[in-house]
Amino acid sequence: MAEPIQKKRLLRMTVAHYRQPNVTEEDFHRWVTEQHAARAAKLHAKNGIEGFSMFFAPKSFRSFTSELNKMRGSPWVVRDYDAQVEFLFRDMETFYKGAADADFQALQAEEEPFVNGTGAEISIGWIETYVVDGNVVNLDQAGKPTYPEFKEVSVAP
Repeated sequence: MAEPIQKKRLLRMTVAHYRQPNVTEEDFHRWVTEQHAARAAKLHAKNGIEGFSMFFAPKSFRSFTSELNKMRGSPWVVRDYDAQVEFLFRDMETFYKGAADADFQALQAEEEPFVNGTGAEISIGWIETYVVDGNVVNLDQAGKPTYPEFKEVSVAP
């Protein structure tokens, strides 16, 4: 019997965060990278998360993006959050296991002085990768993606 899609597709969850208003961008970055991320990474790996990364968007980058958007006729919505966390995992059971970890819950409780919980944004979907290290991947000889059809992969986790 074929492995169910819920066990083989790679899910991606992103959570976009704002820093507390009284925390500078530099202090926020320092706290995330020097205090939070290393501890979180160990917990996520222990609980089966396959990927964990941070995306930072300081005001200088958001301003640059706004200018780029204006040059293109302003077709985009420029997001204004300070950081986005990305998690990669195969099924929701893996996510739930990590979220229930007492050490992870304690780590999250330490976020309040730095992370503003109001307005955080979340998304969940799946990953289809087509270029890795500059090489085209996951396409057959005819150039057709080798991923399962939409009807199969779009079943909610």
